[in-house]
This record gives sequence, structure tokens and C-alpha cells, in this order.
Amino acid sequence: MTRKRTALRWLTLSAALFSPLALADNARDWQALPTDLDMFFAYYSNINASTAVNTALPFDGVNTDADLFILRYAHSFAIDGRLSAIQIIQPYANVSASLNDAEWLTGSKGASNLGDTQIVFVHNLTGGPALSKEEFRQWTPEPFITAAFWVTVPTGSYDKNKNINTGANRWAFRPELASGYPLGPFWFELNTWATFYTDNNDYHGDQTLSQRPQYAAEGHISYTFSPALWVSADGTWAGGGETTVNSDVQNNQQQSTSLGTSLGFMLTPHFGGMVSWSRTVDHRAYTTPDVDNWTFRVQYAW
Repeated sequence: MTRKRTALRWLTLSAALFSPLALADNARDWQALPTDLDMFFAYYSNINASTAVNTALPFDGVNTDADLFILRYAHSFAIDGRLSAIQIIQPYANVSASLNDAEWLTGSKGASNLGDTQIVFVHNLTGGPALSKEEFRQWTPEPFITAAFWVTVPTGSYDKNKNINTGANRWAFRPELASGYPLGPFWFELNTWATFYTDNNDYHGDQTLSQRPQYAAEGHISYTFSPALWVSADGTWAGGGETTVNSDVQNNQQQSTSLGTSLGFMLTPHFGGMVSWSRTVDHRAYTTPDVDNWTFRVQYAW
């Protein structure tokens, strides 16, 4: 394999493993809501990821930058006396990737287009009774456990002859369990999930990309200043996800820990937003990116 083909393969695989369209949860995402509530969210995330590579290769690393825009709609309803919801998420991404210190392959590869649509079903298991808006105003929050199931549909833009794509050309399934415990003005939350992938049979031409499941656990400690203002400390651990290309093991198992903080606010009873920042503080060398992420969100409920 020539140096250029080696570099392009690393560039393509690094961009595929770096998944800005599969963001972690935010603090207070899974807390109870009244039934028959509609919510619309708009997100913007600026994400920078840097992955070092083995020095035996003819370049030092891969940098990936993404501007991510997400529209998200949610509707809550009741099933058997418990709170449930359905969500539809549509991302649009501007992604670029480049190699470090590869003078014979300069510049960057990029793509700007729609990402894969996600559909999420949510159902509270305990601590989230189905309440009307009037009943919810009188209700005192309590510890909860909520289950969610995410389906990523391969609707995003994908071209097997391009190094960078905004769609993944495969299905993904993510069962998730979220929990929260209120204590005075504090909320303590822990979410865990696993993501399972189907194969991409048109990877980098006509190759087959397979990926083992990825696992993650996420914690938030948030403090309520007022009904309209809260702040949180956030942490996420993620691992797994080793890939094979045509059954050739890539030895690229992921493992990372990130820390961050979030600020949530309401400007009116219906309109609010959030600002969050996170940074990788520990990761597996040569396989897992070092990520810096800013996210801005506004939401409207009716």
C-alpha cells in the first residue's frame, strides 16, 4: 500500500469513528414533563477532534473539525399511567479532516450535508407519572428511572468514493437507561447506554466496515439557582467500538473520559436554552480522538 493510500485510509477511518452526529446527553434531558407537551429544539455544536497515530506511519495525526446543526422535535404522552415520548432528530453537518505533517498530502477533505435521522422512543419506568399540565404544576419531582431506545436511520448523505461523509450508510440501535435523584437544590443523574451497528458494505469503495458495540456512562450533578436557572458539572466515559475492514481487525478500540459544564436557563415559561462545554481529559492513545466541544441550544415548548 502506498503512503498516500495509507494516509487516505486513516483519514477515512478516523472520520468515520469520529461521530459528531452522535452526541452525549445533556444534564436534565430525561427529567419528567407533563403529557401532551410539544417541544422543539435547535442546537449548534462546534467540535474539534485530534487523533494521534503510530509514528511508524508517514504522518503524525488526524484533525477533524465539525460544525453541527440539529433540529429536534419531541412529543410527550401517556402509556399505562407512565410518561412516554417520541423524538425525531435531524442533523446537518459541515465536517473537514486533515493530516498532520504530511507534506505530500496537504489540505483537507470535507463534506457538508444532512446526517442520519434519529428516532427516539422514551418511557418512564418509575418516578415519572403521566400528569396533565395542571397536575404537573402541583407535583414534586422524585427519583426516576427512564428507558429510551434510539434508532439511527441511514438517511444522511453518503458517497462510497468520498473520504468524508455526513451519513454513515448503516443502521445503529442504542438502548439507554437514565436515572435521576433530587436532593434539595441538587440533581444527581446517571445515564448508561450501548450502541450497536449494522455493517457498511460500501465503505471506502466496495469494502465492508463492521464495528463492535460502543458503551458509555454519563453523570451530571446540577444545582438549581431558581426555576429559570441551573448549572451542572458533567462527565462521560465511553469505550469499545473496535472496527474491522473486510474482516481485518483495525485494533482501534475506543476509550475516553471527558469532563465539562453546562448552564441552562428559561427566558419565558415556554422559551429557554442551554450552553455546554466538554473536553477529553483521558483517552486511549492512537485510537481515540481528543475532543473539544461547545454546544448551544434553544428550545420552545407548547
